[in-house]
Amino acid sequence: MMRLLLLAHRYLGIAVGLLMVMWCLSGVVMMYHSYPALGESARLKHLAPLEWRECCKISEALLTKTTRAGHAAIEMLAGRPVLYLDTNVDPRPIDLRTGSFIDGISVEQAATVAGSFAGHAHGAPRLLGLIDGDQWTVAGDLNADRPLFQYAIDDEARTELYVSSVTGKAVQITTARDRFWNWLGAIPHWLYFNELRRHAGLWSQVVIYASLLGCFLAGIGIYLGWRQLAAQPAGRWSPYQGLNLWHHVAGLTFGILTLSWVLSGLLSMNPWGWLESGGAQSENAGLRGAPEPSLARMGAALQAFANGAASDAVSLQVAPFNGEIYFIAATAEGERRRFDAAAAAAPLGSDDLKFLAHVLTGAGAPTAPQLMSYEDNLYFSHHRDVVALPVYRMILPGSGTRYYVDPVAGMLVAKLDANARAYRWLHEGLHRLDFTASLRSRPQWDVLMLVLLCGVTVVCVTGAYLGFRRLTRSTRL
Repeated sequence: MMRLLLLAHRYLGIAVGLLMVMWCLSGVVMMYHSYPALGESARLKHLAPLEWRECCKISEALLTKTTRAGHAAIEMLAGRPVLYLDTNVDPRPIDLRTGSFIDGISVEQAATVAGSFAGHAHGAPRLLGLIDGDQWTVAGDLNADRPLFQYAIDDEARTELYVSSVTGKAVQITTARDRFWNWLGAIPHWLYFNELRRHAGLWSQVVIYASLLGCFLAGIGIYLGWRQLAAQPAGRWSPYQGLNLWHHVAGLTFGILTLSWVLSGLLSMNPWGWLESGGAQSENAGLRGAPEPSLARMGAALQAFANGAASDAVSLQVAPFNGEIYFIAATAEGERRRFDAAAAAAPLGSDDLKFLAHVLTGAGAPTAPQLMSYEDNLYFSHHRDVVALPVYRMILPGSGTRYYVDPVAGMLVAKLDANARAYRWLHEGLHRLDFTASLRSRPQWDVLMLVLLCGVTVVCVTGAYLGFRRLTRSTRL
């Protein structure tokens, strides 16, 4: 049995040893450079204030065809107010001056959107092409936006922007710095190569089974290392010398950490639904109320904004609550306010909170939501991943399910059931050593992670080298 385990460890090391080394080195890069993404707050900064002139028309054909408003939003597109319906219904924007769908975004409209990111100092953005996707737009959540206009902004950062040809929204932005470091960080770490990642099912299976092989490699190595240690006479640590000794001692010291990092990386893929959360569709539907407001009701409510005073809002999002229409107006600076169907300010009140508590607790006794202005161990920021505060929190007795609610819109920000809480500790906790706020505070987190990554890298580098050296030696013989 020991002979078989030694052979399995050796040849697994040859098979995935270099991959393990790559995961270690790219993990260091990912501590400081995350995969590029155009956040919603950054996108809002480049939107023009809403203009209500000649607004808001919706054709009778659309009112007949689309009876529900869904998750709708009103924004400016190339000088015209447009309505975006739920992408599950139809991703095309509706021109609120004509009332009809916009069938395809023109080059001129896309250039206007890109120009808002360029500003006046850098001139007009250069169109690089109309593409179906590339390394930076391979994610499946952009499928409804394809093809994409790709623009180069001639600034010092060599920024490139992607604009949807379906909706006219900016959907991705990268800089030369992003592109360089991600080829050394997120792309190799996630095996996020374009040709593989665009086949989502295949990519998922490759990552899962590569991680499983890494778990077997680390697990067998831990067992063998401790068996060899236990077999030594008093006063000796290892039967090995040279590089073999380095690998043995490093494996004894960092082997369990190596296994925990590979295993927690595997769990990030949620293989075979192990940690599948129940989702919050029913809670969200209950908070919206029944029946869901119709497109006709929403169109009538928009007239109140069109007839009212000018606003500094750049986006108006429909947020139904308890069967009534409300709007969340967001400014370019990120300020958000809630209005009712008459365009009057309508912040969440005590009656709204009672309804919210009743929906989320179900048949149980309603528990008043708490306004939380600080992070906890399940709702927290991790360096560049920042959560919104304040937030209402509810913890259900018995199940321990936690709900975090937007204090402006009254809708769920997050639901953490038992599986979601397990995912938080088994993936985010183990993989990033993010168990407490003090652990993830800098610079102590950087020092801790770099020291541990160096140790795990020594384990992987020495193991991969020894395996390949043995393989080449056998080949020569």
